[in-house]
Amino acid sequence: MKYAFAAVLAVLATLTVGTLSAAATHESNNELTYAPVGTLTPDATGSGIINYVKGLSGNEPDTIWVSSFHFAGLVPDTQYTVTVKGRVPAGICTFTTKATGNGSCESEFMSLPKLAVSQLHIGSETGPVVLQATRQSILAGPGEIISRGACREPVQAGSTCDAPGRG
Repeated sequence: MKYAFAAVLAVLATLTVGTLSAAATHESNNELTYAPVGTLTPDATGSGIINYVKGLSGNEPDTIWVSSFHFAGLVPDTQYTVTVKGRVPAGICTFTTKATGNGSCESEFMSLPKLAVSQLHIGSETGPVVLQATRQSILAGPGEIISRGACREPVQAGSTCDAPGRG
């Protein structure tokens, strides 16, 4: 009887660790660095944060994410849309640049199946791509996406990264 109880505890412990590991795949905070694509805006730069907030089940599409993006060197007084490839709808947020060519946007959205590529488009999500951030471990491409457990935007307790918008 004592051995049967120990065996049941061992199985429960294994299942619990497996469940926590599966849920942890959504509890990531992502730092994005954008690089130019093509020649439309060769001097443009951008950065962003996409952070996991919470989820009802820990599985898609029950997750909630927040994002913040900042760009420079774009065409002044022009509308742009930030997208995540593979997400429906792909568009996360839209902004119009200032006369200086700078612009930013924030959003909260549900469901992020996989963050491999984020792009900045002129106009709508179907417009020409001018900047891109890519998770290099999944796909080769311009820019970079890095997951960090301590990167929070807006500023939250315990944040250790250099998030956009911080002075």
